[in-house]
Formats: sequence, structure tokens, C-alpha cells
Amino acid sequence: MHRLLHIDLQNPTERNSWYLVLEIFWATFLGAAASFNAAFAIRLGATDTQVGLLTSLPALLAVLVLIPAGRFLNTRRNQKAWLLGSLALYRSGFLVVAIIPWLKFAGINQGALLVFWLVFLSLPVHFFNVGFIPLLSDVIPPSQRANVFTARNVIYNAALSVCVYFYGQWLNRIEFPINYQLMYVVSYFVALLSLYYLVKIHIPEKPVHIHVQERKQSLAASFRTIRKDLAEYPDFRKIVSNTMFHSIGLWMASPLYMLYYVRDLQADDAWIGLLGAVSSLATIGGFLIWRNRMQRLGELRTLKYTIVLGGLFPFLVGLTNSLTPILIWVAINGLVAGGISLSHLNTLLRVIPEKDRPGYTAFYMTVMNIGAVISPMIGVALGERFGFPIILSLCGLLSIIGSFSFWIWPIKSEPDYAS
Repeated sequence: MHRLLHIDLQNPTERNSWYLVLEIFWATFLGAAASFNAAFAIRLGATDTQVGLLTSLPALLAVLVLIPAGRFLNTRRNQKAWLLGSLALYRSGFLVVAIIPWLKFAGINQGALLVFWLVFLSLPVHFFNVGFIPLLSDVIPPSQRANVFTARNVIYNAALSVCVYFYGQWLNRIEFPINYQLMYVVSYFVALLSLYYLVKIHIPEKPVHIHVQERKQSLAASFRTIRKDLAEYPDFRKIVSNTMFHSIGLWMASPLYMLYYVRDLQADDAWIGLLGAVSSLATIGGFLIWRNRMQRLGELRTLKYTIVLGGLFPFLVGLTNSLTPILIWVAINGLVAGGISLSHLNTLLRVIPEKDRPGYTAFYMTVMNIGAVISPMIGVALGERFGFPIILSLCGLLSIIGSFSFWIWPIKSEPDYAS
């Protein structure tokens, strides 16, 4: 296939990009299975609060581990082994997810057990994420990032649309819980091919950035050191604060969707799979549309135009009392999300200070997760008190208002694609 696409595998940059595109296809199978995690927890007896914890507790763990993880990676010349090891550990955890219906402990329902196991699994995935974003910066030059990210996302969403649809049909036709168990096990073994291609990516060893005395710095001191440096990097500071304002409403809404679909609107697994398929197909269209539009509008204008529309989805879902129109709203959201994701990730990679990419990436992710710790539980509490629909709409309005921060405090520097 690489010959048909005129990819030169002798060129290290093209070879790395090709492997990144191939690995995302095989990773999609497990990602599609994971999209049913909340539904699985609900069907195993998890309460609304426990489903909210599925979002907020991983964010709390991220706050605690991201900066130490970033500093740890900066002390390792061969970061690749640590990243792939953490990813393998995370994915292997889904074999345990598959046997949870067989585990019975006095006083603990299986839904709660699933929730807390998935929370624990977030530890290795946080470690992986804090190193993977800088890895993308290291192996893909700025001039090729939009193309590679578009290819990865198109392939991911194309495969995801097929997987979640057929997974939903499978789950609806086979007896519970064996339907979920087989889905997780098969998806895990397919995802091993993703690791195979990640192993093949060549990442040059990097010099250690942190001196021995700096390694002993406390978490709070590390946080303060980076915070003091933010004055030198105004664009990085702005993307941190603006993204926080945009995301608070979306974090509040995140656990409410599945609760609203399953508890209030009685959605079955087949509909959940159809919803995922529509979302993925629309996101493909969004990436293809905005990839071309971004060339003309510019990266920053694309970000400003699309991100204010990100709150429309929870707003419209909250105004809807049947399942069919939600498929229309998720399609519209997918078209918008492609532009947000492409422009935001490119902007983030460009403004992360090069002198300590893992450290600043960890800082960014830590700040985001501080907001994501409390917001979902607030959303669940308000949803139980006033109803999921009205709170979803309010969350959407909050996100739209917060997104105007990208207009009020704009990021100034445009990318140089010639570099």
C-alpha cells in the first residue's frame, strides 16, 4: 500500500508518519470497545455518581501523576520503551475488564468494581499521553503535521464508525455479559498490532534535560518553576487558560450523555453503536473539510471559528427528548469537532516550549485535569437535581461563552510551514 501512496520507506520521516497512520487503525478496535465502558458500567449496576466518577477520578489521578511523569521521562534518554510499556499495561487491563462480571465481592456491585478498575487503568494511559504528544513533535516536522494528523483521524474515525456500529449490533443480539466480554478480549488482541507498528517508529535518543538536583524537586516546586516561566511563553499561557474556559462546560456535560441516553431515553446498545458510527463518519468529513479550509483561513482563524461551536452539541441534546434527532446533532458536532481538533492540536504542538516538551505538556494536561476533576461531579449532581436535559443545555451555553476567550485573548504567532 505504501507504494500506491508513493511513500518512501527509506526516508525516516515518511516511514515514521506511515507507521503512525497504520498503528491508529489497529488501535481503533480497542478504542471502539472502550466507548461502551459507561454503558457496561450502567448495565452492571453502577449508580449515576459512580458513572460520574468514571470521568472525574481519572482526572484527579492525572493531576497527581502528570508532572512527575513528565519530569521522569526527561531523565530518560530512551523514552520510547517507557511509553510503549505503559500503553501495553493499559491495554492489557481490558482483559480484566472482561472478567469483572465473574468477580463477586461482598458489598460491592460489579458496576462500581468496573468503574474503579477503569479509574486505575487511567494511570498508565496518563503516563503514555504525557510522552506521546512530545513524541509527535519530535518525529513529524511542522510542515507535515496537518497531513499526518488528518490521515490518522480519518482512518481512526472510519474504522471507529464501522467498529462501534457492528459492536452495537453484536451487543444487542448476544446474551449479556458474554457479549461485552468477547468484545473486549477480541479487541485487545487486535490492538496488539498497533503496538507492533509503534515499536517500528524510530525516535532518536535525546539528551537528559534535568540535572540530578532538579529531580529531587517536589511536585509543588516543579509546578511553580514552570508557572514562573510562563511569562516567557505568552502563547502557551493563553492556550492553557483559553482551553480551560472552553472545556469546563463540556467536562460538566461529559458523564450526562450516557446517563440521559440510557436512563431517560432508554437507548439500547445498537443505538449507542449507531450513534458512535454517525459521530465518526461526520468527524471524517470535518477533518477533510477543515484540512482544506485551514490552508486558506490559517490555523488560528480556524481555531477561533470552530471552537465557539463546540458547545452546540450539549445545548441541542438538552433540548431533545427523543433519540433520532440526537443523531443529527452528533453529525453536526462531528463536522465541527474535526476543525477544532485539527487546529487546536497543531496550535498546541507549536506553542509548547521546546526546551522541556514533556514537562510543559504535563503542565498543560495537569491544568486541564484540575478542571476535569470536579466538573463532571457538579454536572451529575445538578443533573440529578434539575434533570439531565436542562443541565446539558446550560453546559453547552457555558462552553460557548468560555470559547470566546480565544477571541478576547488570541494566540498571536502563526505557524511557519516552510520550516
